[in-house]
Amino acid sequence: MKLFLIICCSFLSTVSNAQSDSIYQTLIAKASLLHLQKNYKNAIPYYEEAFQLQKPDALTAYKAAGMYSLDSNAHKAFQYLQLSIETGWTEADWLSFDPYFDYLRNVYPEKWKHITEEALLAESQYEKRLQLPIIRKEINLMTLNDQKLRYQKIQTKNDSIRKSINKQIRESDWSNMNRAKEIIKQYGWLKISQIGKDGQNNLWLIVQHADQDVLFQQTALKAMQKLQGTNEISMENFAFLYDRVQCNLNYKQLYGTQVEWTNNGKASGFRPIVKEYLTDELRQKIGLQPLKIYALTYGFAYHSISIEQSNKKEADYRAQVLSLLDSAKYYYTKKEFQKTYDFYNNASTFLGGMSNAENFEAATIFSKIALENKDEKYKSIALDFLDLLFLRRSINKKQLKQQSSFKILYNDPRWLTMNKQLN
Repeated sequence: MKLFLIICCSFLSTVSNAQSDSIYQTLIAKASLLHLQKNYKNAIPYYEEAFQLQKPDALTAYKAAGMYSLDSNAHKAFQYLQLSIETGWTEADWLSFDPYFDYLRNVYPEKWKHITEEALLAESQYEKRLQLPIIRKEINLMTLNDQKLRYQKIQTKNDSIRKSINKQIRESDWSNMNRAKEIIKQYGWLKISQIGKDGQNNLWLIVQHADQDVLFQQTALKAMQKLQGTNEISMENFAFLYDRVQCNLNYKQLYGTQVEWTNNGKASGFRPIVKEYLTDELRQKIGLQPLKIYALTYGFAYHSISIEQSNKKEADYRAQVLSLLDSAKYYYTKKEFQKTYDFYNNASTFLGGMSNAENFEAATIFSKIALENKDEKYKSIALDFLDLLFLRRSINKKQLKQQSSFKILYNDPRWLTMNKQLN
């Protein structure tokens, strides 16, 4: 009987802890969204309720400190900054810039000086444990300077200044990406033991934002995959980059990290997910929150779906695409090329909607249209479909040469670049 009571109490304790952790994660997710929006009045109550359940980690404590600073609550702001440093906050350079702490800098300069000195000391001690502290510092400053430019852009209302900052941002993105390429080529995906969690996270941010070079993102992803199953990589970052690459290749995502954005800058839901009924299980295996909690950080609600609902959702999705493709091919036979263009263009916006064979067929059709109609958009969309197949590594030179209508594309710079890199 005693053994039964012990087992029962242990089970109830486990359930209680799981429920408490779920409530904590929900509260922090809601607070995190408000943190991004600088809505400190509504964020603070969520943080306070969450911290009654669980002590925050370094990043969460840092975010809470920022909210208290915006609320002009110096006591709480310094308290959580101190806790953040004690529990592992290591980016002293970011602390020195973060605009959320302008109140502390201006009103309490001596106390601010003391806390930043503590942060610098903690970071210097942390760097001693790393194999490549100089590379870490370089990566962190690259990301910090990038964020400074973006903050300046938000702050200015002058169009000419904003135009100048946009130019600087493009140059910074290009420079950061090229430097990241050099680093990954030399070292592979840098380990946590080499550049720390913050350095690795900032390297990931640079790659994550390099959407203009999907081949580079794929290279970085392959380098990350070599560290799977070790303690040397953030699997959260891996999942984000994996999904980013999938979406950039016009496939559905796997882990549900990517969301749909509306015109007003708000998220409305997740971008299409393959086998959505399995997503939470996959996320749990690599330490990610359930989708219903993750969704709260973007301000929308999500409810898990069953295998039957998931299968129906995918079947309906595919049916929509097939309907569009059928219409496109019908209007092609009628030589109504604008309608052919519109229907194919619409079908191409469905992530994972068109197979490789369907993309190739679309490229062929539009190259044939381009032979009849001199509107450049038909050549352009034909190359769009071929570019996608090239990025997917699902096409070769032999296939291109076998299609005679592609001759209309031969002198296009995109065609020449693609052929140069194909086998």
